[in-house]
Order: sequence, then structure tokens, then C-alpha cells
Amino acid sequence: MTLKFDFHAHIYTEEIADKLIGKMEAVYGVKRRHHATVDGVLASAANGGIDRVVILSIANRPEHIVYNDWYAKLGREYEAIIPFGSIHIENDPSELDRFPELGLKGFKIQPNAQRFYPDDPRMSPIYERAAKLGLIVVFHAGDEEGGVKGVFSQPKHYLDVIQGFPELTIVLAHFGGYQAWDDVGPLLGFENVYFDTAYLPGKIDDDLFVGLAGSIGYDRILFGTDFPFRDHKVEREYVERLFEEDVRKFISDNPARLLGLEGERP
Repeated sequence: MTLKFDFHAHIYTEEIADKLIGKMEAVYGVKRRHHATVDGVLASAANGGIDRVVILSIANRPEHIVYNDWYAKLGREYEAIIPFGSIHIENDPSELDRFPELGLKGFKIQPNAQRFYPDDPRMSPIYERAAKLGLIVVFHAGDEEGGVKGVFSQPKHYLDVIQGFPELTIVLAHFGGYQAWDDVGPLLGFENVYFDTAYLPGKIDDDLFVGLAGSIGYDRILFGTDFPFRDHKVEREYVERLFEEDVRKFISDNPARLLGLEGERP
């Protein structure tokens, strides 16, 4: 048996989880399926037959990088959790130097929440440092749910990053452009770029999902749920129905290769 991964999930401390998710529900019109906590994600993942979950955090403000230590601690305590950290455009890039020792595999940038464009020149030192350290950068790409326009995260703002930092490993969430599918084409075909499936099952029709996956290429796709707004079992069953045996690439082979966990077993 091979490990099965969810490459896109969010959890928070018990003290702030309900408050944060409540705000997201109000702004975006989304609904949580589980508690956004350690116990919540572990239970959902186990029920869905998922062995490892990539936990993504976001530094909406520079001071939020204090949570990097908390996420790193989760990675040490729970085998199923693969923690990513966070950084803000106003932080010193040297914060990333701690990531390898902490066990943080990379970080997420959510341009709309953080209020800057991913191709802002001020991000260049951060990307350069991340590439040198072998860190993975996950980006929210496209619009937001609930009709909120992703002003800072449109696909066009990623091309310069992809081309300017070919040694940087990039994951574009939501197939590279949530609700902006016609603009994703220029981002395809790069060796350093992957795309995740987070939040897409049931939000776009099956034909569009399969068509986008075919354009991206099965070797570049990562299964992601967007927990706690999605359930692991439901999301896994969806992609298995559409892709049958090929789903192994999304859920096992590609993420294992990207994370350096090839050959690991549950």
C-alpha cells in the first residue's frame, strides 16, 4: 500500500478555530463540514482513508508568523500531519531559514487575505530564499467563493513568478484559477508548477473537471480537499469516480514525489 495524501487543509488552535471559520462562513457563504481543529481533521482524514494531510496556514498580518512554531509542533506530534508555515510580504525572508529545522515543508500565500499581488517585486527575496531552501509555495489562485472577486489572485499574476523563479516549486490551488478557468492556459506546461483539486468537486460540472485535469496533465495534479469546508471521504469518492485508477497519481504518486516521501508506507 502507498500513502494517500490531502494536499490542502486548514486547521487552527482550539481557541480561535470557531471564530475564524465563522468569519469565513459570513464573508464567503461557505459552510464548514467539520471542526477546524487537530481532532477534526484527523477524524475526517481517517474516515476517508487519507494517511497524510498537508496543513496550510496564512499570515494575514506580519505578526501571524508566530504560529509557525505551533504548526511545526503538530508535525512532530502527529504522523498524519505535514505542516506548512506562513510568511507575509513585510516579514524578513530569514524567517524561512527556520523552516527546514522546524519540519515545515513550505508556506501558503493567500493574496486576497494578505492584500498583495503574488508578482509584487517585494516578494522576490522571499521566493529566492524559498527556492534555495527547497521549500514549496502554495498559492490561492483565482476568485473566491460567494461571488467575492479575487482581485490579487487572478492567474495572470502568477506567470512572472513561475517564469522568474524556475527553481521554485509552486502549487496553484483550485486548478490554478477558481472561476477563472479561461485564464489558466498560460500557466500550464511548467516543470516547477503543480495544481490542486481543492474545493472543486461539486462546484464545477464533471466534464469541466475532467477537461481541466486533462489540460493540466495527470502528473501535475495533487488531491486537495480544502478541509474543514470539505469532507475527505466525499472528495476522495468524487475523484475516484471520475478518474478510476488514474486517481493514484493525484492522491499518492505526485504528492509523495513532491514531498520526498516516495516509498513510505502507511
